[in-house]
Amino acid sequence: MIRWRPGRRDERGVSAIELTLIAPVLMVVLLFVVGLGRMAHARQQIEAVAADSARAASLERNTSQSAHAAEVAATQSLGDAGVSCTNLNVDVDLSSYQPGGRVTVTVSCKTKLSDVALAGFPGSRVFSATSVVPIETYRGG
Repeated sequence: MIRWRPGRRDERGVSAIELTLIAPVLMVVLLFVVGLGRMAHARQQIEAVAADSARAASLERNTSQSAHAAEVAATQSLGDAGVSCTNLNVDVDLSSYQPGGRVTVTVSCKTKLSDVALAGFPGSRVFSATSVVPIETYRGG
């Protein structure tokens, strides 16, 4: 049998007040987790774009075509990945461009994070990745 204590105050509505007080904190935590996820996704996509660009550059026969192929591959890969860059920079190092050499591509992308700025993220962040791909030693042509 439950006994009613006469000195106890009525606690109806306390749960609603507690939820009202804790909801903003939960929203900030949720935005923080979403922001971390977006940053991890952007970082992974930039690394994949750098690898795609370096591979595309290594398949070309001369340096001018290689640099162009790397930039085209970077733009196309970013579009396919759904990552929007406000400032895309593709740096192609072809100093050892010869059979048995290598191609180094560095991709930098400035991504907006302003929609999750409430959780403490900056308005934008620059992500950068470098990929090195060897050029085949015995390629024809």
